[in-house]
Amino acid sequence: MKIKMIDNKLQLFLEKELLTKWSKKIIFTPQMKLYKDFGLEGEDAEDFLLHFTKEFKVNFDDKFNFRDRFYLEFEEGFIKNLFAPFISIFSFVTNKKAPKLKDLSIGELQEAINTGVLK
Repeated sequence: MKIKMIDNKLQLFLEKELLTKWSKKIIFTPQMKLYKDFGLEGEDAEDFLLHFTKEFKVNFDDKFNFRDRFYLEFEEGFIKNLFAPFISIFSFVTNKKAPKLKDLSIGELQEAINTGVLK
C-alpha cells in the first residue's frame, strides 16, 4: 500500500521528534527515510521508535528487525570513524562498510498508524 500523504498528527509528531536538529520547518513526505534524511541510528532510533509506538499505539510485527532498519552508532557513526584506523591495525579487519539498510520511511510509519503494526 503506497501512502501519498501523511496525516497531521504524524506531521506534528515528526516535527516534535526530529526537528530539534533543524532550524526550519519541514513538510514531511512519505518517501523520506529516517536514516538517510534524518540520520537516525542507534539509541536515537530506539528512542524515536519507542515514542512512536506509544504515541500511536502501534505494535512491532514479529518479523521487525531493528538491525535491518537502523545502524548501530558504532557501525556508521562518529565512533567508527574515530577509531577505524586502530580497529584495522589491531584486529586486521579490512575497512568494509556496514550492510545496506532497509531504511524505514515516513510512509511506512503512516501505514503502521493505519494498521496498528510496524513491519
